[in-house]
Amino acid sequence: MFDRIKKTVYKSNKIYIFFTLFYAYFVLALFECARGSFIPFFMTDFSINNSSIGIILSISQLGSVFGSFLAGDASQKYGQKFTFIIGTAICSIIALSSLFLGNAVMLGVFYFIFNFGRSFLCISVDSIVPMVSIGYEVLFINITHLMYGIGSFTGQKIYGTLLFNNIAWKSIYFFLGFLFLLTVIFVLFIKIPKNRYIENKAEYDKKEFYKNPLLIIFIVCFALNAAGEGMMTIWFINYMSSSYSFSPLEAAKYSSMFFIAFSLGRLLGGFILQKIGTMKGLKIFMGMAALCVTLGLILKQNGLLIISAAGFFFSVTYPTLIVVINSTFSQCSSLAIGTITTCNSLIGIVLTMLIGFLNDLIGAYTTFYLGSIFMTISLALLIIIDKKTALKQK
Repeated sequence: MFDRIKKTVYKSNKIYIFFTLFYAYFVLALFECARGSFIPFFMTDFSINNSSIGIILSISQLGSVFGSFLAGDASQKYGQKFTFIIGTAICSIIALSSLFLGNAVMLGVFYFIFNFGRSFLCISVDSIVPMVSIGYEVLFINITHLMYGIGSFTGQKIYGTLLFNNIAWKSIYFFLGFLFLLTVIFVLFIKIPKNRYIENKAEYDKKEFYKNPLLIIFIVCFALNAAGEGMMTIWFINYMSSSYSFSPLEAAKYSSMFFIAFSLGRLLGGFILQKIGTMKGLKIFMGMAALCVTLGLILKQNGLLIISAAGFFFSVTYPTLIVVINSTFSQCSSLAIGTITTCNSLIGIVLTMLIGFLNDLIGAYTTFYLGSIFMTISLALLIIIDKKTALKQK
């Protein structure tokens, strides 16, 4: 009888944990997908160009650098719940401050602080999922990230309509602050299995970890994959607006299609990878993402649907790489995720500035080819990782 009650409580807690993770990523997506829709309004309201946007986004990514560095170590020492609370609280406060944004400098600070908190939130979520879904890590982390895709799609549909009807972007961010506050409340009541992240503190050597050659390959692979996805989630609307003079409502239509495909990929991708194998499936998805973007660009305006369809293939790459990192660095997974995402943010700063500069220099159309280039190089590095880990296991 006691065992049955214990199992019921454990199952209920697991369900509540996943509910909290799903909600957190849904709200995070609502906030982050808004940035792509708001970029044309940032340029108008603050009288800035693409290069300035690139600089603002790059500086704001320093928040991710500091956040990832601190969150990975804090999570390893104090547990995922601690970092989860810190992350959601910061995101709530910064979103509620949106009404006070008066210039481009304040916008940069706004995103800097948000990205700092976001790092705490994401590292905690991405390390909690494998802990509570042993044996089905790839499936459940993709389902968790499915909520990000659903949130992004929902946001694109809503923001296109709201902006078209002259609802201020500051007001939209302010409302999202209240949704983040609910996340803080939900996190307070989750119970993370303590033995997963405290008992094994002494079983890894930090010096050996940092000397591991696979770490560098993972860092570049992860960063370029994130940059490729960022081309779609941040610059896709700007590409359509600049290249084809689309209105926010017209651009939102194709962006929404991308996020529909993205959400569908998150829903089905985990099952597909579980069936055909993590590494094999990840290679196929990366290759198809690069192919769709390239073909869509070649066909120009007639290829926008193909680029939108690439969302299906982009969907599983980030969360599945998190699982691969967890399994490769199993004794210090939080530290590994923190280190890799920190370096990812540093590389992202340079790439974002480059993308903003190139948009003004050579145009949005040509610059958008970087999405395909980034994914192709990331795929090549994944093949190297697969070969090295296979040799290590023999």
